Amino acid sequence: MKGLYDLFMIPLEKSGIRNSRIKLIKEAKGSVLEIGSGTGANLPYYNFDLIEKLVLSDKTISKRLNPTNDKTEVLEVNTEELPFDDNSFDYVIGTLVFCSVNNVDKGLSEILRVLKDEGTYIYIEHVLPQTRFLSRMFNFINPLWKRVAGGCNLNREFLDALTNSGFSLTNKNTFGKKIFVSGLAKKNNL
Repeated sequence: MKGLYDLFMIPLEKSGIRNSRIKLIKEAKGSVLEIGSGTGANLPYYNFDLIEKLVLSDKTISKRLNPTNDKTEVLEVNTEELPFDDNSFDYVIGTLVFCSVNNVDKGLSEILRVLKDEGTYIYIEHVLPQTRFLSRMFNFINPLWKRVAGGCNLNREFLDALTNSGFSLTNKNTFGKKIFVSGLAKKNNL
């Protein structure tokens, strides 16, 4: 039986999130960390033939997160304090995560830290819309939305934070009236 969150997500998945998952998640290979794994919506899209190890993490592990693969480990961790060594992962994946991370810059710096030098961050996020009407509406309802949606912020400028933190964006895509962004971000080797 689907949980309330999964039912709420059905129309959003149809608006382009599912297509982004299909396109991007299969790119992951080697050692992979998924932050904010939630109920495991990305699990069907991994190509486990290419994965050596997959660590699924979230600040609170859902009872519905039930991987059936021996390459998979589930850990309860905070994105802002990842308990992994530097240069540990080939890929880090985050889908609809940074809307509820308290310190976005700290979370992104942790992803940079644990990614290997040629590592890639795969992201799917919702952002503050570009149109004046939607932007104003999102900013207006954000305080209430944040309380009822577990800390989710509707008005984050995620792409700015991502590029300012030391990533180069590739394969960037917007969809759902430009409310959603997805793509690959390569670690800049400074």
